[in-house]
Amino acid sequence: MRFNLEQLRAFTLSVDQGSFSAAARQLGKAQSAVSTAISNLELDLGLTLFDRSRREPTLTEAGRTLLPQAQALLTQARLFEGHADAMSAGEEGRLSLAVEESLMGDALETVLVQLEAEFPQLELELLTPARSDIINLISQGRVDIGLMISTEAPPQDFRIRPLREMIMVAVASPTHPLAAFEALSFEQLMAYRQLVLTSREGDVLVTEQLSRKIWKIESQYGLLELVKRSLGWAWAPQHMVAPMLEEGSLQRLRLGDNMERYHRLIDLMTSANYQEGKAGQWLCQQLSELAFLR
Repeated sequence: MRFNLEQLRAFTLSVDQGSFSAAARQLGKAQSAVSTAISNLELDLGLTLFDRSRREPTLTEAGRTLLPQAQALLTQARLFEGHADAMSAGEEGRLSLAVEESLMGDALETVLVQLEAEFPQLELELLTPARSDIINLISQGRVDIGLMISTEAPPQDFRIRPLREMIMVAVASPTHPLAAFEALSFEQLMAYRQLVLTSREGDVLVTEQLSRKIWKIESQYGLLELVKRSLGWAWAPQHMVAPMLEEGSLQRLRLGDNMERYHRLIDLMTSANYQEGKAGQWLCQQLSELAFLR
């Protein structure tokens, strides 16, 4: 390499501060050290970066052209140093998190905001697949941590941390025929189409399917949009539909014997050979305390 980072810092800071002397004060060096660094940079590049014929040096055309690239190189160098420092302190460089879409919402977004503040150098990948797809991704080593509704047949060779429970409620559009009933029976629900979540393989939890007629939807958000259009009723996470119930785009169905809600246990899952770094440990702890879990 024909130049070094100290030369680039002297170059960019002289532009920012307006003079070599001001840049030197900012760097805590003698003006001669800054002038020498810039002169050596010009010699190494074979270009004149500053016009020194005036009282204060001004950028030449070459200087104006190379300035953004010098600034970009220094930014990359700072990121490199930050990542290296974080990893030497026991932090992961990257982390892949898969969250079942039913668990998305304000509480999880708040955790991610806090994660960024705690580990600013971390590269995070967030996926929202169906629960059986999360298991496959973890087993393939594609995902580090999975957050999902508990499965009835947990996989072998996984570390599973049972968390608390999420409340599910029965909802439909206010224009749906079921919305007019004061106290629905399960037999009445079974007569109308139910929208249920599915995976890429077409899996549906037997415990979630009640109606004889169903539509399978992969996305929880997509499912709720179809419920709003009166294409069927559905079980949905209470924390996710709360704003829709408040605004009136969805209505909670009234079932007899107070059966319009039930609980789903949530699991935090990793492969047996996953080694948590500081960020992973912090994230797992925060996920276990999500506000909507009871």
